[in-house]
Amino acid sequence: MRALVLNSDLHISDAELPSPEPLEGHVVVRVGAAGVCHHDALIMAGILRRGIRFPLVLGHEAYGTVEALGPGVAESWLGARVTFLPALLGHVVDGCFAELVGVPVTSLVRVPPEVPDETAAVLACPAGVAVKAVEQVGGVRKGETVAVTGVSGGLGSTAAQIAHAAGAHVIGVTYSEAKVSQLEGQPWLDAVVVQGDVPLADMLRALSGDEGVDLFVDTVGRDIGPAVSSLVPGGRVVLLGQVAGESSEISPAEMVFREAQVLGSLGVGMANVERALELTALGKITPAVDRVMAMTAESLAFACKLIRERALMGRIVLKP
Repeated sequence: MRALVLNSDLHISDAELPSPEPLEGHVVVRVGAAGVCHHDALIMAGILRRGIRFPLVLGHEAYGTVEALGPGVAESWLGARVTFLPALLGHVVDGCFAELVGVPVTSLVRVPPEVPDETAAVLACPAGVAVKAVEQVGGVRKGETVAVTGVSGGLGSTAAQIAHAAGAHVIGVTYSEAKVSQLEGQPWLDAVVVQGDVPLADMLRALSGDEGVDLFVDTVGRDIGPAVSSLVPGGRVVLLGQVAGESSEISPAEMVFREAQVLGSLGVGMANVERALELTALGKITPAVDRVMAMTAESLAFACKLIRERALMGRIVLKP
């Protein structure tokens, strides 16, 4: 099968690999589309190395059709349109930037025919990841004010849509002045701010009637001190990762004064993906796809370059 292989020198290449055999309790999925995540870009840049083994097929968010069944798997799965939980794909075991990928049957979620391939590819990550952060960990409630950083990205834009669907007042935070005009017209954003010279906490309080925000969803991982300072009493900050490479300072006095909660949200569960699929089917969210490209080493390298430059509005999706 054709696959994109990352070698120990961090060079990505088009390669021919043996097709995976379905293990017991596993299936082989023919990949129809796969999203490129910041996680992939960090590995290719040599920043994320823990647990990585080479050579490695990257990619952990995908959609496809079940092509082969391992022992113990029900025949009803054969030919099913599916997405699946990321687990260790593209990190410890070979991932989805290939024609075929082997995954446990317990990780599968059926995708109805009306969901487009590129949307199905990002239902687990970033959509399910955003569901977990906003609804499960963040506990968003109707009428709350929610701030979301990295709101032009695949994760941030989906998190903002989920908060909007819950009836929250949503403020998007971007680090790019050039993206403001594209974001301001989005129906799931009530306001957009650019993090720059003016303190972020001051801007968020000004846009919330001087009250502050109830929930701050940080998809970037810059200094979270301003996030804590922007909270109402009892407010929550939910952290989804750190892609900015910056240290963070939090004042204990601010934490105590605001009775703030700082919460981490990692990964995605089956219920989160099913909820993302439900919200998509209802038209409540549309996971953002910036563009669709051919699944080649050149495309993947270009996609990761655009991610590092923060030049995207949503995900890049690769198709074999």
